[in-house]
Amino acid sequence: MHFHSTMTTSVSLIISTYYPLCLTCVTTILNSLTIFVLYQDVFRQRPAVRYMRAMAIVDMLMLYGWNLDHFFRLKFGFEVDRLTVATCKILIYLNHLLSHSSAWLRVWMCIDRFLTLNQVRQRRAIYQHRRVIFLIIFTFIALALINLPIPIFSCYSYVLKNETKIASGSPYFPLYPAWNYINLMLYNILPFTLMLIFTILIIRYLILIKRTSSLQQSRIRYSTISIPILLSAILFCLMTTPPALIYAFFRLSINNTMNVLDSIKYTYHSLSFLIYFVTLVDFRQEVYRFLHCQCCKSRLLITVFSKQRANRYKTQATALATITK
Repeated sequence: MHFHSTMTTSVSLIISTYYPLCLTCVTTILNSLTIFVLYQDVFRQRPAVRYMRAMAIVDMLMLYGWNLDHFFRLKFGFEVDRLTVATCKILIYLNHLLSHSSAWLRVWMCIDRFLTLNQVRQRRAIYQHRRVIFLIIFTFIALALINLPIPIFSCYSYVLKNETKIASGSPYFPLYPAWNYINLMLYNILPFTLMLIFTILIIRYLILIKRTSSLQQSRIRYSTISIPILLSAILFCLMTTPPALIYAFFRLSINNTMNVLDSIKYTYHSLSFLIYFVTLVDFRQEVYRFLHCQCCKSRLLITVFSKQRANRYKTQATALATITK
């Protein structure tokens, strides 16, 4: 019984240690492919795709923060954001900024999709692409300013048993747990509420589109990209809300299970490729086309290499025959 318990603990530790590393590597590959596919001509005229590109970049960078720190802590016994006071300030600031940006980009995408669907017998706004770019830039600037107290006030060094330690709090006033509640509002509660409202409105409008036969085909075409947006919003609510609530209110009492909760949260931020691949026909076709081209190139290179080897062998054999004569 004791042996079985020890083996279970060992397996759990191995999974907890290497899952963040594997998740980071897989997400980097898939999100890089997502960004490449979304830059193809078939997506260039869709303003919502700009949000998807930005989210793919932000989600990929997110996994190099606290997610990867779980691997370093369990495998090597240190965390990157605890090496120096400077790395502590910068990395905590970037982790908060990226997570908040990822959530709010999804909010703007839901709002943009509702406004697009709600344009009754009107042409799309001429400057809609510029509006999307403005909202993306505004999101990063606004959240960068809101999170500015972190690098200013957080992180300090102290000596414990003749060893220098780095603390993430503030030496001047209790920054935590107050900032945990601010993080909960910015990352989850406000985005969750807005996404829930506009998700319900989008679903209601899509039902109206199905029931109304007098709408133009272009309107129905606009509804196809709403499916991945809806699915992404629903999964955000399900996979990030419990970890965010537990982290804000019960972190100290369940400190040992935070790795599992963080893995659930960061797994959501690695699902963009799968969501688009399953729900978007154009995305799926572009992925197949890209993989087919790469396979053709590989076969061509193998064929050329084989011919070169055959010619080289033939030349060498001819020379050898000439010498032996």
